[in-house]
Amino acid sequence: MSVDLTSPEPTNVTGPRMILRPRQLIARLKADPIIRNSAIYLTGSVLAGMLGYVFHFETGHLLGPSQYSVVASAIAALYLLMVPVVGLQFVSARFTSVAVAKGQSGSVIPMLLRLSTISILAALPVAAVLILLAPVVASFLNLPDRKVVYLLALAALCAILVTVNRGALQGMRRFVALSANMLTEMATRLALAAALIATGFGAFGALATLSAGAVVAYGQSFLMLRSARASFAKSEKMEGLGSYAVLATIASIGINYIFSVDTLLAKHFLSSGAAGVYAAASVLARVVYFLGLSVAGVIFPEIAALHARNEAHYHVVDLGLLMVGAMGIALIIAYSLFPGLVLLPYGPSFSPARGYLGVFAVALTLLALSNLLINYFLSIARRLFALPLFGACILETVLIAIFHSSIWQILTMVVISLGLLAASMGAIYIIDRLSVRRQVA
Repeated sequence: MSVDLTSPEPTNVTGPRMILRPRQLIARLKADPIIRNSAIYLTGSVLAGMLGYVFHFETGHLLGPSQYSVVASAIAALYLLMVPVVGLQFVSARFTSVAVAKGQSGSVIPMLLRLSTISILAALPVAAVLILLAPVVASFLNLPDRKVVYLLALAALCAILVTVNRGALQGMRRFVALSANMLTEMATRLALAAALIATGFGAFGALATLSAGAVVAYGQSFLMLRSARASFAKSEKMEGLGSYAVLATIASIGINYIFSVDTLLAKHFLSSGAAGVYAAASVLARVVYFLGLSVAGVIFPEIAALHARNEAHYHVVDLGLLMVGAMGIALIIAYSLFPGLVLLPYGPSFSPARGYLGVFAVALTLLALSNLLINYFLSIARRLFALPLFGACILETVLIAIFHSSIWQILTMVVISLGLLAASMGAIYIIDRLSVRRQVA
């Protein structure tokens, strides 16, 4: 999510806090664009995430552990391929926001077309290399068919197009349209995956929906942008955009890598059945991570605005940490006490995952807390987080490469790596707070 730190800040509300009645809360929600847009974005993200989980449940139930491991590892690989796209959405959203503020909304669609063309041209060589190395990639992931790698390359190109247009919707602050676009993509995946698997296309058919969903969402995004009449207005240079986009991309690369690499390595080192069980347990535990993403998305602009005004903002960070921590503890308890109930959507063939769910929830809670703190550092343009983040990425990879004889070994290495990451992010945060206190004193 891109944030314009130079945009008008929300009005500062002073005076004693009041307990608002339900009607007052609804009225405030409608009147305050920040609260309203945050609520819309949170709801849209949660619903899209839920549909994403239904997609995993659907494909896992219809395909079984071995074939499902192909789908899960391919999606994890797609996450890694799409990491640099964060910068594209930032550029699109930032330009659109400035253009609309200056009354130049007609320049939005021409910019989108130029940015999309440049991005696709830059991505084509990467896709070509991926296709050329398809046998190597398929062998590393133990994929039965190299055509799966071709599907990944196509899905990445399609995702670039829809991401650029979503940045424009975000820049226009059209969060209802943005949420609807995300939901359209996921709903398309669900419907087509069931149909293609039922007609005998198996894992290959399920993965083909990654491209199909993005294409449908891309077409829909232009319908949502139709109010921006095209012109040939030139875009202005955005001061500080490049350096901040690099910082955001660095953070995205690290988080997405550490989020996905264990599933890829599990697919490489474990048997197909064990890799499928590992992927299912990991997917279920990611609930807390995706809920944490929504919390980070809501508090991010508030922290940025408070910091820009040199006002206290640590209470916002503390609230976010409390919310994510509470959700994580609740899921850890639920997954530990009721693993059979949690696994129902996957079916009885995934019952071996029962014993791992609680520990997976611990690991993803640590990652969610780390990600929230990284989002905080990004909101105030603090760069120190980058070194421990990439250190944790390297550590997790090395540890799993050495210790990978079972699901428990890999999971233990993940918990150790994410525990150290959370501790280092927390240490930087505490140092920042103590530094501010000393300055005030």
